[in-house]
This record gives sequence, structure tokens and C-alpha cells, in this order.
Amino acid sequence: MFGLYRYRLPLAGPPTPGGKPLPVREGLLIRLEEGGACGWGEAAPLPGFSRETLEEAAHDLRALAAGGDPDHASPSARFAFELARLDLEAASSGRPLHALLSPHPASEVRLCGLLEGPPEAVLPEAEGMREAGYVAVKLKVGRAAPEEEAALVGELSALLGGIRLRLDANRAWSFGEALRFCRAVRGVPIEYLEEPLYEPAELPRLAEETGIPIALDETLREIEPEDLARCRHVRAVVLKPTLLGGLSRSLAFAREARRIGAVAVASSSYESGVGTLGLLALAASLGDAPAGLDTYRAFEEDILESPLPLAGPRVDAAALLSGEHAVLKDRLEEVAA
Repeated sequence: MFGLYRYRLPLAGPPTPGGKPLPVREGLLIRLEEGGACGWGEAAPLPGFSRETLEEAAHDLRALAAGGDPDHASPSARFAFELARLDLEAASSGRPLHALLSPHPASEVRLCGLLEGPPEAVLPEAEGMREAGYVAVKLKVGRAAPEEEAALVGELSALLGGIRLRLDANRAWSFGEALRFCRAVRGVPIEYLEEPLYEPAELPRLAEETGIPIALDETLREIEPEDLARCRHVRAVVLKPTLLGGLSRSLAFAREARRIGAVAVASSSYESGVGTLGLLALAASLGDAPAGLDTYRAFEEDILESPLPLAGPRVDAAALLSGEHAVLKDRLEEVAA
């Protein structure tokens, strides 16, 4: 049995993925039922990043439920359907979701804090994260002059001490702008700089000229996992199943990343609790790298009866993924399947 539902949830702030305010998050939930067990999945195309619309994702989910080819479905629909199938298998077998992805998943997942905004907002929040015990934080850059942001990075690094500092530019810079930034932060310990260039073909040159560790995010949607063998300049891959097309494809990128000595990091795209549980399972299957699930803090409410306890530096993934999570049907609008 297949059910399709739509949700609309307010976001606090609001956050600005891609530089544009996102006051409301809309998405689709699918429910698969078999033999008295049920599994849930989520398709939530992210405005400004996903190519498909919510309506196109709904069309693809109906096709997948009717036995359609996953290769012809949009990324968010593939993620939703795969997650629902795995969740159904977990419910039927009594095994937790992360145990279906890896034979030896981590029982605890460390989380990476997310920072964005001007210094007067970023620095106090970063201090709170340091005091809370975070081991990694990510700062959004590429929204002001390179030298101005480099100065903030220097202040932030001094404040954080030994905490890992990740930077994400979302392809904001030209090669010249990125070069200015990298030269200005020389000597600052940075775990990686994610997608600094709007011309990704120049990433190897930037890495060679500056020595800056490069991470891929958007670029992964334009290549196949085996293409990572040619990306020796890459030090991390940021895996977002909503945008990549599912957990299996994300794990394929992770395997190829390990072959070139790069770290694989699970990351979110402002999914609700249903999708975030799938991301947590992915993070537990990847190992030790702190996961980027902090977008969940932006939700003022969730479609889960009990919101996920992700407002801290670590989470007991084994306990959370072994428990039951009731979906609030009164926050959903049923869509004709």
C-alpha cells in the first residue's frame, strides 16, 4: 500500500540557503505498508539547489510505486522511495535503519554546528558551540568581500581553538576572488573549503596554488562516483541524499572518496524529521566525521510527534534509530496517489 502526503512547516530565522530566505519548508512524505509494517520516506526538493519541483517529485514517486525505473526519477524522489523501502525493511525485521546500511555502524554520531551571518551574530553563537562541546563547525562564506570574510574566519578560528573549522562558499567566487580569500586566510587551520568556485573546472588549480583543502558538494551532482578517481585535489565530499539521489548513491560516493583519501560527510538539505532520520543513519554508516545535520534546528515544528534531539554536539544514533517515531497526520495533506 502506498500513501502520498504533503507538508508545509515554518522555519525560524529564516535560513538563507543559496543566499535566499526560506521562511517555509515544503515537502512530500510517502508511506509504504506491507504485512502490517510501514515505512516512511521524504522528498523535499530544495529551492535554488534541486532541479525538480515538488510536483515533479510527486509524479516520480507515483511512478516508482507503480514499479517505474529509479534511473528515470528525480533525486529527491529516489531518496524518498529508497528511504521508505529501507524503513519498511527495518520495521519488518526489527533491525535499526543504520544496520541496513553498514555491518558496523557507529552507535554515536558527532554533529557539526552551522554558522551564517555577520560577525556580531556568528561569534557569540560560535562561542556557545565551543562551550557546548562541538568538535566541528561550518561557516557560510561567499556573501561579502573576500578580505572581510577572511578576517571573520581568523577571528572565528582564534575563538574556537582546536575545533575543526569548515567553510562553505556555495560556488560564490571567481578564481580571482577565491585566490584573494585563500591568501588572506593562509596560516588559519581550515578542515576544508567547500565549493569555492562557480567554475569548478578550476578547483584543481586553486588547490595547487594555495594548498587549501577542497570539498565537493554541488559538483557531485554533475559527476558519477567513479569520476572521483580523477579528483586527487579533493579532501572531502559532502553527501546530501536529497540532491544526490538516495542513500545508496551517497554510499557509492563515500566508497570512492575513501580510495582517494578523502573524508565523506553526511549533510542535510533542510529535511524534516523523517528525512533527517535517514541522514542520521547515513552518518552512522560513514564513521567518525561530524555530520552536517544542523539545518534541523531551523524547524519551528516538525511532522514527528517527538522532535529529534539534535541541538547538541552529539547524538545517540543507536537509540534514536532503534526507537519508533510517530508521524503527525494532522500536519499532513494527503495527495491523490
